[in-house]
Amino acid sequence: MTGSEDTLTREGLLRQIDSTWADLQAYLTSLTPAQLTGPTDAAGWTAKDHVIHLAMWEQAVLALLERGSKREALDMTPEIWAQDDDAINAVLQQRYQHMPLDDVMNTLRQTHLRLVDKLSALSENDLRLPFHHYQPDSSEDVPLIRVMPGETIHHYREHLTWIRAIVGQG
Repeated sequence: MTGSEDTLTREGLLRQIDSTWADLQAYLTSLTPAQLTGPTDAAGWTAKDHVIHLAMWEQAVLALLERGSKREALDMTPEIWAQDDDAINAVLQQRYQHMPLDDVMNTLRQTHLRLVDKLSALSENDLRLPFHHYQPDSSEDVPLIRVMPGETIHHYREHLTWIRAIVGQG
């Protein structure tokens, strides 16, 4: 957690999400279908796998904001969910690796639009409510606004770095 996240406002959060999203989209649109679907990293992931990963986790964040289950949004069994993120991510990669590229890109765009719409509808006070307000099975007291950068901004940057490495242009 950086100091800037401690003082993050609703408007600041939305601006940072828009900015990092624009960076991600600018890079993705510069790539060819072969670059998105061909090269892989050591784990066997393509850039397209990273894109659908982001889309699926944004669907989980939407569920969170609607006080639903992230696990159910990702259609994970309780056994897989109880494992670490690597196990969950491996299931997602296997599940969606054969999804057509156009469908992957559309899923990411549509899910992101829904997420931004949902976040934009929340007030500053809504974002200051504790995490457990949105996830009743959690005891986490941290304000939601402090969780959101990791679910969006930092997640986009992390995967953009990995996509660049896969494509070999980063």
